[in-house]
Order: sequence, then structure tokens, then C-alpha cells
Amino acid sequence: MAFRGELADFERFYERTYPGAYRTALAIVREPGLAADVTQDAYVKAFRERSRFRGDAPVSAWLHRIVVNEALAGIRRRSRRPREIDMTGVWGVRDLGASGELTRVPDRLVVLDALDVLTPKARAAIVLRYYHDHDYATIASILGTSVGNIGVLLTRSLDRLRAELSTPPPAASPAASAQEVRDER
Repeated sequence: MAFRGELADFERFYERTYPGAYRTALAIVREPGLAADVTQDAYVKAFRERSRFRGDAPVSAWLHRIVVNEALAGIRRRSRRPREIDMTGVWGVRDLGASGELTRVPDRLVVLDALDVLTPKARAAIVLRYYHDHDYATIASILGTSVGNIGVLLTRSLDRLRAELSTPPPAASPAASAQEVRDER
């Protein structure tokens, strides 16, 4: 069997693409163990189906579709809400500026924590657009929806993230502060 370009040497393809695939899964599922499982499942599926890759899109888009689908399936298999995790340094997150484009953020965890308010599909769209820099058509193909739906999904997701990021953290109540002082003694 002749495989297209990068898939001919699957071991090299795996080594080169695994870090980005893992970070994509982690940003969607928000749990390191599940992200590792999802990523491995995606590579097993990619290896088994490598001969079906048509080459009509970049191989990275093909892989991202598999990773995203496996991540969404992994979330469905786990009915409980993913626990909070520290994703410091996992991927370069930028800030949601007034223009709707991502710029820079001093604290990556602020944005990463804000992703928790989004649905897994919305997180996938954000990751595919702003981490992998895919265009709307590619994202629509990966998520199995229309380009128009991707535009709406990204717009609503960015609005939701902006609202989440502009909400100040809850202030500690005076009673809670007094209790903390007593606890420190």
C-alpha cells in the first residue's frame, strides 16, 4: 500500500505530531490521564485508517479531526465533570481582545480556566482556530458542521469567554476572612 507523504513513515509522523495532538486533547477534555488515553486512541485509529487518508486536506487537519472526535467521545464516556487541572505551559494561550482576535495574556491559567464554561465542541472549535490556526472551512469539516455554524459557535464562544474573563473573582466575605485568620493561628 502506498500512503500519502507524511503517513508513509508513521513512527516519524507520530513523534512529530504527538505533542500538539496531546495538547489539543488536553484542552478539550481538561484531564491529563483522559487526554493521554484519547490521544493514544486517536493514533491507533489514524494508523489503522491511514490508507483511507485521501490527501484532499492537510494531514494535520485529518489528524485533528480524529483527535477531536476521540476527545468528544472520551468526554461522553466519562459522565462526571473533569476535575480542575494545572495547565501552565501546556499551550500558548493569548487574550481575547476587543477585536475578537486573541492577543496575549499574562496569566495563561485565567483563559484556560475560562474554557471550562464552554461545551466540549466549543472548546474544540477554539483550540482548532486559535491554537492550530485552522480556517473556518477546515474546522467545519473536522467538527462535522457548516462553516456558518462554526462562525456562530466561535462568536458565541468568544463572547462567553470575554464575559467570563471580565467577571471579577468573588470577594471573600468578612466572615470567611476572620475564619482564615483563626485557622492560621
